[in-house]
Amino acid sequence: MLFLTKFISARNLFLSGAALILFALTFWYGTMPTQNLVETDSLRSSPDYFITNVKVREFDNKGKLIETLDAEQTLHYIAKSRTLLEKPSIERQAASGSWSAKAEKGVIEDGSNDILLTDNARATKKYLQSEDIKLSADNMHYLDKDQSLTSYGNATLISSQGDTSAGKITTFINSEEVVMTGSVRGKYETVR
Repeated sequence: MLFLTKFISARNLFLSGAALILFALTFWYGTMPTQNLVETDSLRSSPDYFITNVKVREFDNKGKLIETLDAEQTLHYIAKSRTLLEKPSIERQAASGSWSAKAEKGVIEDGSNDILLTDNARATKKYLQSEDIKLSADNMHYLDKDQSLTSYGNATLISSQGDTSAGKITTFINSEEVVMTGSVRGKYETVR
């Protein structure tokens, strides 16, 4: 019987030790800090909301279409007060004609009608009384206050007369005025 008593005691001792180890591991695991599935830095750079396949239309008081904005996706950041656009395309009607622009990316600040187009920006200005002009640049900035479209970074104006490049090219929506600054270079060909 002495053998049986020693066996039961050793067995109880082993089970008690195993239970104590299991309890310690459970307690240790419970005190470990919980980890988020998404890293905090990743959440800080995430948009507050996004919309895909955006189509915005603006009309005047008489119901006439004055502006169209399309984008594959918009990402809005409340803390930065801005909306980022993926593949934006804009068309605006004016008294003297219309203009349209597109780029790979765009930015609109909250409360503003201005838009910054970046990464391979291109625009076409169509006049009622004269030839159309095309602009291409790394960046274009439409300023609603003075109704201008400013191109900079490899800015080129293409017209029926030829190509002109400059450090910065500004065209005004309601006039045929174009202002070029920086290193202005032109390439023109005569028609025979």
